[in-house]
Amino acid sequence: MTEHEDKTVNRRRLLRRAGTVAAGVAGTTVVGAAVAGPAQADPGQAVLQGAANNAGATTTALTSTGAGATLRLENTSTTTVDGTVFARPSLQLTPRGNVLNPASEAGSIGMDTDGNIQVVAEFGGYKYLEYVHTTGNSNQIVPITPQRLVDTRSAASRARIVNASSTTLDSSGRLRDGQTIHIDLSDFVNFGDALFGNLTVTTAVAGGFVQIFPFGAPRPANFSTINYLTNQVLSNSFMSGIGYEDVENGLTDAISVYAARTTHIIIDVVAFVIGVGSVNPGIMPFSASATARSAESAEQRKARRAAAAMKSTPSWK
Repeated sequence: MTEHEDKTVNRRRLLRRAGTVAAGVAGTTVVGAAVAGPAQADPGQAVLQGAANNAGATTTALTSTGAGATLRLENTSTTTVDGTVFARPSLQLTPRGNVLNPASEAGSIGMDTDGNIQVVAEFGGYKYLEYVHTTGNSNQIVPITPQRLVDTRSAASRARIVNASSTTLDSSGRLRDGQTIHIDLSDFVNFGDALFGNLTVTTAVAGGFVQIFPFGAPRPANFSTINYLTNQVLSNSFMSGIGYEDVENGLTDAISVYAARTTHIIIDVVAFVIGVGSVNPGIMPFSASATARSAESAEQRKARRAAAAMKSTPSWK
């Protein structure tokens, strides 16, 4: 393997572990920020509390041999508004520039003017700029206890269809030829990005197709979620973006479903993709057996799983 090939492989390895690098250095943010923080005494003089400090072009280093943190920042002030307790910040990163300079020392942390936290990572002799993933620039897949979203065979299971009428549905509740229905997801998710689910069609009057797409978006012309024949019972898993174009009228999360030929549809949901939004905790997996787990909260369950994960060694290691 040539030196160039070796560096290419190393770069690929680094890109694959980028999330781990960003997460691993998140705990050192306070140190990086303290180095870059405002300091107005000459080099060698003490940092003055309650005053603006400027260290010029020098670097202030904190070194410790203790078992605890080298630096701890704490702000005990809180404000309560409508029952919500707002904590005061313990650290502020000042946004600067379009991007953090990748030539900085490895472990350097900063925030760009778009509000993204970035870190300089080094691997295989190369320095790379990585993003610290937050809800502002990434999302996560949140599995749920499977939920029946809609079943047009049952009047009760058609309740989430916001535009149900004799125009969109036939007398038995089937989605009519060439019609689109909009399905409200707001009792499951708040400002979700996408959902994973399973679509079933049954008792179709003729061969056709169904499309599932984000509410508020134009219906895509050349795509199908499932294709079916007359009276065929057929299922297919799918992923679809979630739309919320009608926020002013209260429809914050919805998908649209179009049928080329009249058919019953059944949609089950198994997971949501979340960025800045949230999933109803009542449909989270831990809720289904909360009694067996001593009714632990989501935070308690996460902490217990994380502690167990640190102690365990999987068979493939």
